[in-house]
Amino acid sequence: MDRQAIEWLKQVVDGVNEKTTSSECCKILGLRGRDCTPQQLINTAKKIFSNTQTLEAFLNEFAEAFEFLHIEDDAAIVVYPRCFCHHIDGFPVEDVPDEYCECSRSWVQELFEQATGQSVEVTVLDSVVRRGEDCRFSIAFP
Repeated sequence: MDRQAIEWLKQVVDGVNEKTTSSECCKILGLRGRDCTPQQLINTAKKIFSNTQTLEAFLNEFAEAFEFLHIEDDAAIVVYPRCFCHHIDGFPVEDVPDEYCECSRSWVQELFEQATGQSVEVTVLDSVVRRGEDCRFSIAFP
């Protein structure tokens, strides 16, 4: 990504952040993240969910199809070694506002809500944008 594109994207996110409340900014970014969730992956998750008897069985089987899903201490965690968002590919992570992680959080939420047909809560535990070693999202099911 060239420097001009990087500056433009930073100005857009900063502008949204400045002109809205933090909650509104996160909602806007979250809607974008939900739209990016690949339908093919959702369909795979739905098929696995419909063929399993328990949430635990679904998570264990889906973890085989979705390499980023880990079960750690009975918690479902999605772990990415880097930010996979193609919109900021090549963008220096130190220039990306922390709020941008709302896109990825909502991406994960959309995937698991569509798969299970129920609301889930996804929390950003860490991210490379926030200077972490990786991006980590916990998934809480009702």
